[in-house]
Amino acid sequence: MTTGAVILAAGKASRFGSPKQLLEIEGETLIDRACQTALEAGCDPVLRVLGGHAEVIQSLPCPAGVSTLVHDGWQQGMGSSLAAGVARLLELAPDLDALFVLLVDQPMITPALLETLRGGLATRSIVWCDHGEAKGPPALFGRRHFEELMHLQGDRGAKAVIANHQATSISFPGAAWDIDSPEAWERFQTRAKE
Repeated sequence: MTTGAVILAAGKASRFGSPKQLLEIEGETLIDRACQTALEAGCDPVLRVLGGHAEVIQSLPCPAGVSTLVHDGWQQGMGSSLAAGVARLLELAPDLDALFVLLVDQPMITPALLETLRGGLATRSIVWCDHGEAKGPPALFGRRHFEELMHLQGDRGAKAVIANHQATSISFPGAAWDIDSPEAWERFQTRAKE
């Protein structure tokens, strides 16, 4: 099965005062960590979608094997960035069987988790993570959902597509760790040191 990955990294992260995508864990930026995770899980192609802070992020080396899309409409919301990313991914690899949607600010995601999600695709055409209190990304979509993903707009992300279909969920509480504020970053760093 050929599987690509769209890594959403277009947000401005205004609460941080600096590009959240460039926060470092063990010397690796969040954006590079997400790209490496997808590559190690055998995703090809891997596409990072940038918007806010694109110029700063692009001034740094991009991991080998990763493509970049600077989405001019990133301020319209996650749905717009995802739609643009899926369209570009399909330009790079028109025959993809499935694609992962990853968020740049989920540092607990591992290649093993992506492999587990891939295994779930045998029973359903959408597989996503159960965080305990909620469900969300990362998520894996079979080809039949690509068109619907490309029609997303505004802030309605992949959950809008998932809501329209039966999906399989994989328990992974670590996916709930998203770095959406300086306080969340501090909590993550404290936990990582334990």
